[in-house]
Amino acid sequence: MMVLEPDVARAARAYIGVHQVRLAELAGVSSRTVYKLEKDGDITPQTLEKILRVFEQRGVTFSYDVEGRITGMTFRPRPGRGRWGSTLQIP
Repeated sequence: MMVLEPDVARAARAYIGVHQVRLAELAGVSSRTVYKLEKDGDITPQTLEKILRVFEQRGVTFSYDVEGRITGMTFRPRPGRGRWGSTLQIP
């Protein structure tokens, strides 16, 4: 089962530059769902897949451990932000 920690969800959303309501619109979920994800991570696996798809479409690549927990993110370079992406490892 995939797990996205609330602080990682907030970081990914900040990277793609959208607020909670816009992320919800892009993923086809309610804004309350995005709020719950960022508060305690308690959303269904199907809903999490929709949100992860939006992040990945906008340049965030996640790394997973064997239990499905996200252990890091790689950010694709954004136009006007230099030529290199960034990597974040989660302790």
